[in-house]
Amino acid sequence: GYKTIGQMVYSVLREAILSGAFAPGEWLRQESLAEAIGVSRIPVRTALLQLESEGMITFHPHRGARVRTLTPTQIDEIYRLRTLLEGYAIERACQDVDPERLARLQGLAKKLDRHKQGDEFLDLRVKFYRELYDAERNPLLVEMIDDLRSHVGRFYLGIKFPDRHRHHADLIERIAVGDIEGAKAWLTTHFDHIRKGIRELAAAEEGQQAAKSEADGTGAAEVSRAHTNGKRPAVKRTTAAGAVKRTTAAGAVKRTAAAGRATARQ
Repeated sequence: GYKTIGQMVYSVLREAILSGAFAPGEWLRQESLAEAIGVSRIPVRTALLQLESEGMITFHPHRGARVRTLTPTQIDEIYRLRTLLEGYAIERACQDVDPERLARLQGLAKKLDRHKQGDEFLDLRVKFYRELYDAERNPLLVEMIDDLRSHVGRFYLGIKFPDRHRHHADLIERIAVGDIEGAKAWLTTHFDHIRKGIRELAAAEEGQQAAKSEADGTGAAEVSRAHTNGKRPAVKRTTAAGAVKRTTAAGAVKRTAAAGRATARQ
């Protein structure tokens, strides 16, 4: 259906954050975003304010907007809640599963265990759990689970944390024989493994961003001193990795914006 420019910009930025095009802790410059999307700064700022109200970004005085990073406490809370909700969903799955659905789950579990990380892995995992929790019959339950999952974001969820002791096929075997406690125990251990992996990854991201901020601050101070002393400041060369990352993010935003404009015209 039709979308206003503001709605389109909001959708583009939200998707870029959830997809990982903008990583946790990354700074978002209004001028660059407006140029990439092809709009003025006004709808960009409005969209950023809406994303801030949803907890996806934070505003910092004199610095701009930054993609929110999860604290260890937030990560722990999200996975405690997921364990509770999805434990209940597992109970329902064990009670209501039929042979046809069991066969679909076995097929999805095998694909999921073989698949490498990335967007396809994430989409397959979402499909597996929506089938497992019977989204058609339990829409509110699955919506609440999806909402908790979205708080972590695709950037983290699209990463596969290898665990040679736990496979999704093992979970389906427990469900097939009606072993509710065994299935819930599998889920609890699996989530604990993912929680620890995300905590480590988030800490590493935060450390990198802190180092970058310190480097940027040092660079700015050097430039200021150079100007004060009447010298020409040295220009720091951007690393190739950083340039590629920004180019990739800008490209993702442009592609999403183009798709949004096409949808708006339909």
